[in-house]
Amino acid sequence: MKVTPCVLMAALFSVATAQAIAAQSPAAAGQQPPVELNPTQEVAAEEPKGPSIAVGPAQLRIGGYLGVTGFYRSSSGGGGTGTSFASIPYADTLQGNLSETRLTAQASRITIRVDADFPENAGSRPRFRKLAGYFEMDFNGSVPDTVAVTSTSVGFRLRHAFAEVRYGDSFYLGAGQAFSLMTPQKDQISLWPSDVEMSQAVDTNYLAGMVWGRIPQFRLAWRPGKRFNWAFSLENPEQQLGNNLVTLPSCCASDLDAQYNTGTNGLSVPNLMPDLITRVALNPSPAVHLDFGGVLRAFRHTIAPYDDSDDFTTAAGGASVNGAVRATANTRVIGQFAFGPGIGRYVGGLVPDATFGADSSIHPLRTRSWVAGVEQRLNPTVSVAGYYSGVDTTESFTTDGDGSFIGFGFPGSANSNNRSIQELTLTGSFLSFKSTNRGSAQVSVQYSWLERKPFDAGSGPASAAMHMFFAQVRYNLP
Repeated sequence: MKVTPCVLMAALFSVATAQAIAAQSPAAAGQQPPVELNPTQEVAAEEPKGPSIAVGPAQLRIGGYLGVTGFYRSSSGGGGTGTSFASIPYADTLQGNLSETRLTAQASRITIRVDADFPENAGSRPRFRKLAGYFEMDFNGSVPDTVAVTSTSVGFRLRHAFAEVRYGDSFYLGAGQAFSLMTPQKDQISLWPSDVEMSQAVDTNYLAGMVWGRIPQFRLAWRPGKRFNWAFSLENPEQQLGNNLVTLPSCCASDLDAQYNTGTNGLSVPNLMPDLITRVALNPSPAVHLDFGGVLRAFRHTIAPYDDSDDFTTAAGGASVNGAVRATANTRVIGQFAFGPGIGRYVGGLVPDATFGADSSIHPLRTRSWVAGVEQRLNPTVSVAGYYSGVDTTESFTTDGDGSFIGFGFPGSANSNNRSIQELTLTGSFLSFKSTNRGSAQVSVQYSWLERKPFDAGSGPASAAMHMFFAQVRYNLP
């Protein structure tokens, strides 16, 4: 039998679920506290922790972490702590024959949080119960050409900026930039970053194939109880093709390039409507979590002579499924799967959203991605994890008016047209010090093997592979 990502995840979940069910016997049910691994990249949960400063009726918290990350890559992909999964170099290139080693503090975070409870509104009638606001920034922004020569003055970057209102006991309204609702959840549906299932990876681009994005949005969540949650969001759209990945038809290449994000468009891409996303989370037992989400997108463009007869619009979208099973008191098994036409943006932008016919008609690109992993706490200070993840897509091409191929993945296409990207990752974390009022210190490491395969390798290598090692030493603010 061929072992596919779906088969692998099904096998992991069948074993883990059986163990979890056995562990939920009356004798054992009270002996299984939640698995609490060492701090990940994401630092803020819905429930605030740590000391605060009273600002009138509100509580102010300054958080984040400070540290340095060292990394080694067996080929020179370039950049910082975020790996460019889709463009690792081939062995017949200069970069593919050079390794890279670097130290950087770019991943350090600064967070500002305000929580304001309304105890005077507690009563039988639903009223506003709490307001909260959150900013999070790091230093993975713009990088000057001479950044590593002297002062290493990397750019300040916005990660999260949102406000949340709790109404009564069940309704939550959020507005601002946060993880997309397409991103899998750990437990209940939450706007807060560390409540989202983002793995233990040190790499700031997480894992190849993981569904995520930090996107401006309006979100409404209904949480009548822990067992069932539902949420809906309107999220900032962006129809994207990637940089020189899709061969455009000769009729209108410049028009299409101006209307789809190709890596140089900034905020100038015109979009028809927000992306519409919904998600349901289920917690049938303390050991089992499931959530299901879907996105509806609309792609639109126009071509010369720019009248109504030359407008093209197509709906697309996809779904994601996420699950986590607590097999033992210290073991979690996770699985994520996403699929659909036109969801490349939500898989880290690793594949284009769409291709085009000779008349510029829109063909959303079918994509699927997966993450399967096991996370283990060895003792209160040491945790390890392992993941297998990836993304693959189908070819989508036709012939132009002159008989040449256009689209993605056609015979003779560039080796940047990836058929698949996959990654194997191992992580470990040691919490060397922890204090309620003084924060904590930790060391985290990651090893990954990464491979990408093109639709057509031509006379070049059949694939590109890279070994990566990360080590991070950091101080977590209280």
